[in-house]
Amino acid sequence: MSLGIFGGNSLKKQIKQRLTSLATGELVAVVVFWVNFFLFKKWITSTNALISISFPLLILSFVLIQGSIFWCILIKRISKPRFAQKYTGRIYKGLKIIDLILLCIGILVIIFKYSGFYTLIISLAIWIFAVIEWVNYYKLQLSYSLNPVVLLKYILQRKLRKSKIANEIDNSFDFETYGETLEKAKF
Repeated sequence: MSLGIFGGNSLKKQIKQRLTSLATGELVAVVVFWVNFFLFKKWITSTNALISISFPLLILSFVLIQGSIFWCILIKRISKPRFAQKYTGRIYKGLKIIDLILLCIGILVIIFKYSGFYTLIISLAIWIFAVIEWVNYYKLQLSYSLNPVVLLKYILQRKLRKSKIANEIDNSFDFETYGETLEKAKF
């Protein structure tokens, strides 16, 4: 009996619960952010302020949804280990670049649509959160514990791990370019 890449049923169940929690957590965060945005929108008094706050929020939402979809892909891989293996790395490599472009545009929007100190603080906080999530997904895993001291310890000890999506991108192989399959490829 093969245990597959995720081990026995108990381990698979724990991993599935963790991944489900991550996937739903990201989506719930997006919904909560937008509900709050629309609840507090009446206090946004100018078009510049509206743009300055909503654009970074759109970027953050886009990044969080990417994370949620990635966790869903990993959930599916528990039962089908090669699920979406051929395209996931390439798709996320493209999304990584698109996100980076959007983050650069986002800071410019915040600067050029400046409409007051408090709007600037809110906009920058949302944008910084989007940058942190981007780093967490595409560069280094930043979530280890609910205790921020644990993250600080990892940073100080230089023990941050490469993120799951970064590994997925690195492990992707452009089969169409080389006209090979994984079984035939000679590394």
